[in-house]
Amino acid sequence: MGKFIWKASLLILLLFFGVILGMQYANQNMKKMQGYDDPKMYEAFTVEKEGDGEINATMLGQDISMADIEEKKEEMEEWKAYNVLSSAGKGISNACTGIFQGLADLISNE
Repeated sequence: MGKFIWKASLLILLLFFGVILGMQYANQNMKKMQGYDDPKMYEAFTVEKEGDGEINATMLGQDISMADIEEKKEEMEEWKAYNVLSSAGKGISNACTGIFQGLADLISNE
């Protein structure tokens, strides 16, 4: 029994290191496939604060200003978007709550 546990643990350890090495190898090759090393490329979203207090944001290589963000926020408020999944989830949760409260009342009244 001891030999089996020893062999199984060694096999698991070997497979674990194989997975780790494979992930590292895949990561290096993905970077090579891009064709060049650009440190900015790995950052999807960056925020920089300048000396005068202005904030510059970049998302996927496009500059975003605070005015753009506020305009989009106002648009979203104007749309008053209706989320179907959210309202469906609220309905289901209200129905489940009602069912279980009814069952609890039925059990407690008996």
